[in-house]
Amino acid sequence: MSDQNTIFILTKEDVIGCARQMGIPEEKITDDVLYQVKKGMEWGLECWDEVMREAINQALELTG
Repeated sequence: MSDQNTIFILTKEDVIGCARQMGIPEEKITDDVLYQVKKGMEWGLECWDEVMREAINQALELTG
């Protein structure tokens, strides 16, 4: 659960939901898999500030 100050959270349920969309059964998502997914997400979001800047620019364009 998030509060108003939280911008982005991914949960185990999010990972399982994505796996389901990929046709992967929930039981394949072990603690080891979750750990590796977390590491991969952290690596993939190393440039989060660039992504954030672009999201802010797009939001400002949409809202005028």
